Amino acid sequence: ARRSRSCSTGEGRTVAEAMADPRDVALQQACPCVSMPMFGPLPTLACGQRMVLGRNGVFLQMRTPWLDCITRVGQLAERLPLPYGLVHERIAFDFGAIPIRLLERFIERAREALPHEVAGALIYDERLRSLSLRVHAGLDVGRGHVHYRIDDLREGEVLAVDLHSHGLHGAFWSAKDDRDDNGVRVCGVFGNLDRARPTARFRLVLNGHFVNLPNPWNSEGSELA
Repeated sequence: ARRSRSCSTGEGRTVAEAMADPRDVALQQACPCVSMPMFGPLPTLACGQRMVLGRNGVFLQMRTPWLDCITRVGQLAERLPLPYGLVHERIAFDFGAIPIRLLERFIERAREALPHEVAGALIYDERLRSLSLRVHAGLDVGRGHVHYRIDDLREGEVLAVDLHSHGLHGAFWSAKDDRDDNGVRVCGVFGNLDRARPTARFRLVLNGHFVNLPNPWNSEGSELA
């Protein structure tokens, strides 16, 4: 007798719909995986996150009120003949470039607190599509740490850029920074604040994945121009 075998997940059903466990369905809906079309455009992502599988790797796409980005998070075998298109990385902020004047105001506040550390944030207003600086109230501060309180955000506001200082020390990402930097935000750290040109580091945080960003003053180096 002839036998046939079908590889279909079910006629007219998506992979998520074919799953038996509703928990898997919920997880797939929260972070779906799509393939990059070879000939047409990638369907628009209104808000949220998804994985994009392309011929040139695995990518994370994130869309929030202030961020639109696609960044590579994994490689694929170069000779694997996948029927997918090429994915191009991009990072775009709805507010444009981070305003230097706001960063300089934060540096001023950080210098006033020397030799202790300071924390603050740039808050994005969805209605005005702009950023404003808020310095967090310190609860326990020292030369190598800062514990602080974050005030409640108003309706339409979201924390977009997280800032903190390292006082007299250099700007770098500590193990504590790596643990604390979560969610979706830009993070910036300033160090050597006793110098005329303090040092700085910036990165984009995507739920535990870090993407280094150029210094807003000088994309070629770590010191402020």
